[in-house]
Amino acid sequence: MRVIIRHSFLSVTILALAVLCPVVWYFCLSYSSGSLSTVAAAAAMSTSTTSAAAAASPSGAIVVYVTVPNAQVGEDLGSKLVEAKLAACVNILPGLTSIYTWKGKVEKDSELLLIIKSRHELLTELTAFVRANHPYDEPEVIALPILGGSPSYLQWLMDNTRAVGVRADTATDAA
Repeated sequence: MRVIIRHSFLSVTILALAVLCPVVWYFCLSYSSGSLSTVAAAAAMSTSTTSAAAAASPSGAIVVYVTVPNAQVGEDLGSKLVEAKLAACVNILPGLTSIYTWKGKVEKDSELLLIIKSRHELLTELTAFVRANHPYDEPEVIALPILGGSPSYLQWLMDNTRAVGVRADTATDAA
C-alpha cells in the first residue's frame, strides 16, 4: 500500500501488469528497492482483479476505451450504455487509425474511440454489454482507474450511473 501512495502512477501500472502477467513479479522482485514486504503487499492486493483495480481507483470511477468501426455504431452503443446507466458519459473521438494483428495478418483500419466514464463496480456488466452489442468478434474493452478529478464531476458520474444489481429503469425512477 505504501508504494501506491508514494509512487501512484508507476505502482498502479506495475500492479495492473502484475495481475495480467506473472513475469512482472520477477521484475518487481529483482528491481524493487529491497522492499519485499511492499511486493508482498501488492501481491496480496492483487489476489483478484477486482480488489487490485478497486485499490487503484480510490474514486470508484473508471474510464473505459472501446473502439468502433463507424460513427453510427459508436452513437448507438454510447446511447445504449448511457440509457442503461452503465455509463454517465460517452465521448466519441473520430480519426483513429488502428494497426493490429488479426488471424495472423497485420491489419490497418480507420476507427473511432469511445471514452466511457463509469464505475469500477460496473466493469464486468459493461464489458458483457459491449460484447453483446458490438459488431466485432473481439471488441476492445480496456479500463483505467480515475485516480482523482473534480469532486463535483466525480459525484455527477456516480449519480448518473447505477449500482450493481439495480436495473436502469429502477435507477431512473429513484433519481
